[in-house]
Amino acid sequence: MTPKEDLSTNNADNATTTPQLRPSIVLKHHHRTNQKLLTLPKSDLQSQIATRGDHLQEIKHAARSTNKLIRSSYSTFIHDVGRNVYPLIIFTDYEEDALSGVGSTLTLYRKDGSVTQVSPALSSLYEVYKSCSHIFMGLSIEIGPYLDNASYSSNSGMIEDVPWRSSLTKFVQQVRTFRQSLINATKVETSLVDDSNLAIQEEKKDDEANSSGISDKEGLPPLEMRECMNEMLTSVINYCEGCLSTGVLDIAKWEQLNQENFPCIKQCMTAATKAQADACVRQLISWRDMLGPIEWRELYCVIPTVWAVGAENPRKTMMRQLMDEDRIDTHIITSEYPRNHAEARTLLGRVVADRAIGRLVFGDETKDQRVKTMGLSSEVDVVQDDSLSAIWEAIKSNGCPVRQPSSSNASSRDSLCL
Repeated sequence: MTPKEDLSTNNADNATTTPQLRPSIVLKHHHRTNQKLLTLPKSDLQSQIATRGDHLQEIKHAARSTNKLIRSSYSTFIHDVGRNVYPLIIFTDYEEDALSGVGSTLTLYRKDGSVTQVSPALSSLYEVYKSCSHIFMGLSIEIGPYLDNASYSSNSGMIEDVPWRSSLTKFVQQVRTFRQSLINATKVETSLVDDSNLAIQEEKKDDEANSSGISDKEGLPPLEMRECMNEMLTSVINYCEGCLSTGVLDIAKWEQLNQENFPCIKQCMTAATKAQADACVRQLISWRDMLGPIEWRELYCVIPTVWAVGAENPRKTMMRQLMDEDRIDTHIITSEYPRNHAEARTLLGRVVADRAIGRLVFGDETKDQRVKTMGLSSEVDVVQDDSLSAIWEAIKSNGCPVRQPSSSNASSRDSLCL
């Protein structure tokens, strides 16, 4: 029997056999690899497993661990602080879990644990006017991808195969539904009056008394607004049907369509914002009266937003008008970060906590202290004052000209000082 065949031994007490590999056989088949493994430098092996490194590396590990601990504690800290600030209004319009596009939703948090949420403009005509004014922007979304190839021809030569047909068909069908809802409502209202001419006269009187587009009573939009919206929707439908019938997106006609309808677009936007302002301001004033001057003065407002309206928007303007004037710059927080109420409250915790930490840690006795305190308390990085000199030096040392910040630039070191 060869060594290769002699892989097992008999066991007198057991009928089964267990294979036994001889070490010499295993080593023989990996002889070359074994030789290389045994010749690896011991110093290299030692260095590779010494993850703590030398003294300098140990310092870096300690610093990294310290930073990790602080960040972990900070996350918990700002979460808790954000739930310790009352009263609080979260003024939303883009939150995915709540109503969107209804003229904003207001949520009031109070120290007694009560939470009140309301969408004041929901019962108004805000959605109707806003959606109608946005129809033309919606159409641009359908046309936009094909602006450089509006006369796109399908491979088959059939107009049914143009790539935008399905999407534009779906869009125009929704516009038809919108227009038909206005037509149906008008028919029902007219049928309730024996003399249709009298009904029109009465509606015109209402329009004259309230030209803003807001009905004096709950119900349909005034006749003037219905005519305006019907004209807008019909013009969009006619344009889309023309494109679908020819298989060509007529860009010149699209631009003309937009220009001709701008007055009605503006009219709908004006009516929508009036409905929003009337409803939301009334709600905010009722809460102000309920809270009283002392509690209202402590109010914070968080406004989650998106970049497109981050600088200025109706929600921020309303709060600026109603909050105590000396609290406007400090108690209205606008940010693109929060996607829900939990994140909005944690964001508030970060703002309030940073302000407190800045004052308590850095102080405000000297110019440098004030710069640090203001940096941590605002939307400016706490190290921005130090980084400016370092960045300018790095720019110069690499042969690039240094661009000095303007006097109005918040990154300027001196602009942070009180």
